Amino acid sequence: MTELNLKLNPNAQIEVRGIGEDDSCVVVDDFLANPESVVDYAVENASRFAIPAKSYPGKVAETGPIAADALRRYVRSNMSKHFPFMRGGINAPSLLSMTTLGPDELSNLQRLCHSDPRTRADRVNYAGLLYLFKDESLGGTGFYRWRDRPTMEKATALEIQDPEAALDFLQEHYPTFRKSPCYITESNEIAELIDVIPAKFNRWVFYSGDLPHSAHITAPEKLVDDFATGRLTLNCFASVIPSR
Repeated sequence: MTELNLKLNPNAQIEVRGIGEDDSCVVVDDFLANPESVVDYAVENASRFAIPAKSYPGKVAETGPIAADALRRYVRSNMSKHFPFMRGGINAPSLLSMTTLGPDELSNLQRLCHSDPRTRADRVNYAGLLYLFKDESLGGTGFYRWRDRPTMEKATALEIQDPEAALDFLQEHYPTFRKSPCYITESNEIAELIDVIPAKFNRWVFYSGDLPHSAHITAPEKLVDDFATGRLTLNCFASVIPSR
C-alpha cells in the first residue's frame, strides 16, 4: 500500500489569532502543496477507516509514519516559536478523520466540547487540524470555556462506567440534555463559546489540547459518508515537554 506523503508549502502564511482573552491558536492557510492528493488517498483507502468506540463522531485511519513525521517536524520547527514547549522529544501521531455521525448517533460526551487527555503528567498536549473539504458550511472548530468543570468531570467518569447512568446524571443537572441531541455550536449552561475558527480548504489550525473545543457543525444534515466531499480532516496530536 502506498504511504501518504505530505508536501508542506514553504510559502504558507502563519497567523497567530487570539481566542478569547487568554488563549491563542495558529492558523496556516495553504498549508499543503498537495492537498488534493491527500483527499485522493482517503478515497482510495476508504476501507481502512473505522469508527472508534465513543471517542470520535465518525471514521478515522492512521496516516502512516511518513506523514506523521512530516507533521512532527513542522510542529518542532514552526509551532515551538509560538507556544511554550521544547523542540525535542515531541510525539505526534496523526490520523485522517471524517465526521459522519448524525445528532441521534452521538454519545453523551460527543454532544459537548472536550479537552484532549494528556498521555503523561509531565507533558502537555497540542492539536493540529487540517480541513480537507471545500464546502465550508460543513463547519470549522469552536473553542469554549467550561462553566461547571467539576460536574462535567463527574459525568465523564460516569460515562466510562455506565452511559445510561451518565445520561440520567446529565439530564438531572443540565437542561441541554433534556432536548434533542445535537452538536454543540453555541454557549449553554455547561460551556461558553468564546471563538470559532471557520473552515477553509487546506487551512491548518494548531491549538492547546487543554482548551475545550469541538467541531462547529451547524448543518449536520450535510455530513456524508463520501471522502471526496465529506468533512475530512487531517489531525495531529502533539505530546510535548513544556518549556516553563
